[in-house]
This record gives sequence, C-alpha cells and structure tokens, in this order.
Amino acid sequence: MLSKEYLLQRGYCCGHGCLMCPYEPKHTEGNTIMSKKVSNELKIAILEKKVATLEKTLNDFMDNWGPDVQKRRDERDAKWDEMVSVLTIQNRGDK
Repeated sequence: MLSKEYLLQRGYCCGHGCLMCPYEPKHTEGNTIMSKKVSNELKIAILEKKVATLEKTLNDFMDNWGPDVQKRRDERDAKWDEMVSVLTIQNRGDK
C-alpha cells in the first residue's frame, strides 16, 4: 500500500485504485486535483512547519538580543564608561 504522502509527491493519480488516493475524483489516471480534505491537511502541515521555524527564529533572537542580554550589555557598558572616566582623570593628573 502506497502512503498518501508518496502519492502526493508523485503529483498525479495513476488510476490503479490506490486505497490512499488523495486525488478527486479518485482513481482517474493523470488527475492532479487534490481532494479538499487532503488539501487542507497539507496546508495545515505546511503552516505547522512555518510556525515551528518562526518559533525557532524567535527563540534564537531572544537568546542573542533579549532583555537579559541587553541588561548584561548595559552593565558591561556602565563598567566600561567608569573605567574610561578613571583613565581620563588619571591622564589629566599626568600633564
């Protein structure tokens, strides 16, 4: 028995009466029109894949640019500014 996914990848109906035929009308050789049910299932699967990709992108973004990262960068920048101020004051005393 051929899977519905395989039959969809093939892209057309062979007309041999496959049990899982996803085309409408069924078992019409050369037919490329998917049944509405299969079409909707395929659309849902594609959307689920896109959502998973977007969630991964969002998680990567938050790991690299999220509030926690920004807070650590602000703390680092504050220390850097303080060091620059100290060095500037020390250099004034050397002149």
